[in-house]
Amino acid sequence: MEKISMNDIRKKNYSDVYRLIYQERRISKSKIASSLEMSLPTVTQHLSTLETEGLIEKQGQMASGIGRKAAAYSIRPEARVSVGVEILPDYITAVVLNLYGTVLGKKEAQLSFSEKDEYFQALHDMICELLQETNIPGDAVLGAGIGMQGLVSEDGQRMLYGKILDCTGLTIHPLSERFPYPVRLIHDAECAAELELWRNPELTDVIYLSLGVHLGGAIIMHSQIQRGRTGRTGTVEHMTLVEGGRPCYCGKLGCMECYCSVNAMLEEGENLSDFFSRLRQGASRQVGRWAEYLDYLAMALNNLHMVLDCTIVLGGHIAPYLIKQDIDMLFSKLQDRTAFPEEENFICIGAQENHAVAAGAAIPFIRTFLETI
Repeated sequence: MEKISMNDIRKKNYSDVYRLIYQERRISKSKIASSLEMSLPTVTQHLSTLETEGLIEKQGQMASGIGRKAAAYSIRPEARVSVGVEILPDYITAVVLNLYGTVLGKKEAQLSFSEKDEYFQALHDMICELLQETNIPGDAVLGAGIGMQGLVSEDGQRMLYGKILDCTGLTIHPLSERFPYPVRLIHDAECAAELELWRNPELTDVIYLSLGVHLGGAIIMHSQIQRGRTGRTGTVEHMTLVEGGRPCYCGKLGCMECYCSVNAMLEEGENLSDFFSRLRQGASRQVGRWAEYLDYLAMALNNLHMVLDCTIVLGGHIAPYLIKQDIDMLFSKLQDRTAFPEEENFICIGAQENHAVAAGAAIPFIRTFLETI
């Protein structure tokens, strides 16, 4: 049997106290002691240490109908932060999140992707400016996640497949060497799925689709994103939807990407805001294209649901524009196609945030901090 030292016990108690305060948001010393079955002197010691380290603070008093009101303890959400970035071919979005996943600041810039030093320096400067604007000191940053369009190595250090940005083989080194904290690459669809899990912790088994400029997907089982043997689990965008169909950037024909991505729906020079504005006004061209788009999406979702009988969450750039009528129409089309019709609609709209990939890229560092403190 492994021997547990007093230091191990102290570390566990320290972690348990912090996590309980994090979970409860505001809590008294006596409630901590009773909830964790710790002595008051032990709780007092850990509270003092956490206060000294700047991780928690007294925040007023607890409500009480009798006697003296107890001091309320809360974590300091900005004591540690995480940075998230979404890189697109000609655009960058960077956000900084506190320990509760609240976005403290956002910065966007038009910048064409390049593997040159000038690009990485510009990205570095952008992140530094964001931290300055939000008054975050560098030593409070847990790390920076970089959401990329493509498959990433398990350690987040290298692009395994990056055809959209033409960056296959890119390593994180040109960027990580510029920062004093960890930096890692993350597949953009996984970023969006991470945010979905954070915003909706009750999710367990889910097919997540990021309906963005390009299509992406993630499979969530037992509240964990599945990467598979080679990191390709969830790459539904390259499932064949139409045999011999439209050409895909991967070099094949008829991929789901070619029919269910935002790029596949919009015409040249059109953006999502304009499309949905005209759609809601009943413009015939947009109504027709939307019906066709939902036909293909229903076909794809039915195929996926046949393999994994679970909730389907639709996120990505399109999510903020979706309404209940769209989901009902999509479900009806799926019901007409499936061999096993269901009464309850299992399709739902995901986190409606324009910066979902950037925010999701920051979440893993927060999770790790909370798990290891």
